[in-house]
Amino acid sequence: MNFGFKSLHPAAALLFFIFAFVFSLSSTNPYFLTVSFLCAALFSFRLRGKRAAGYLFKVVLPMILLITVFNGLFSHYGVTVLFTARNGNNLTLEALVYGFVSGVKIADVLLWLDCFNEIIDADKTVYLFGRFSPSFALVFSMVMRFIPLIRRQAAEINRAQKAIGCSAEGKSVFHKLSLAGRRLSILVSWTLERGLDTAFSMQARGYGLPKRSAYSKYIFSALDLAVTFGSTAALFLFILTASHFWSGYNPVISVPSPDASLLAALTGFAFMLLSPIVIDFTEEKRWSISA
Repeated sequence: MNFGFKSLHPAAALLFFIFAFVFSLSSTNPYFLTVSFLCAALFSFRLRGKRAAGYLFKVVLPMILLITVFNGLFSHYGVTVLFTARNGNNLTLEALVYGFVSGVKIADVLLWLDCFNEIIDADKTVYLFGRFSPSFALVFSMVMRFIPLIRRQAAEINRAQKAIGCSAEGKSVFHKLSLAGRRLSILVSWTLERGLDTAFSMQARGYGLPKRSAYSKYIFSALDLAVTFGSTAALFLFILTASHFWSGYNPVISVPSPDASLLAALTGFAFMLLSPIVIDFTEEKRWSISA
């Protein structure tokens, strides 16, 4: 059963994620990016539990480290030289810091996308975009649906191959590649067949016809209005104030000092980004009292 933020109207939830994505992608200030990272990680933990922890430590954090190292090794701008390699290239503090900031920015987007996938399911996608662009809504909802299906089907193919004696254990590299190619071919064939079946099924039901009516179970409530207003206001406020909190990393690191205006902006944006968790806890508390 969906409750809390998951039960919001799809349009209200979409506006919140638009603000979160714009806030994360457009920020150069490390304080803003840190707030976005912490809020997205907390929301991801709230939605996915231990799976979010595995995604964070196995994918997100190593990616930040990799981007930091690569930017430091291959970008040589900046005036603070940490050391000089034998080929004459300088490893600068500015390049490392900017690489770290870029990694955190990408990590923020990945974490918010992870939350987006949990909140905006296929039904909500079709509801939001079905009337404006039926083809896009169908393809996008199929892609979102097929990601977990492909994972499960790949695991099933792997188990079936092992059951008939096609195991890669103790085999040569070429034999492993041959088995992997065979499994990939099976998976691609299954995916195409499943996609065609879904497309034909939707076409048979009249999906995308101009005068076709659609059932909607979503009701725009006062909470939806509050989230919509808060997301829109936060988005415009960020657009208006982003230049004031701009940070630069070339040729020197230039980050605004944490004054009263910066702290006020951080508090407001953090409250908006944490609103899904606040809504969930409020809903849980209300239901526990009612019980």
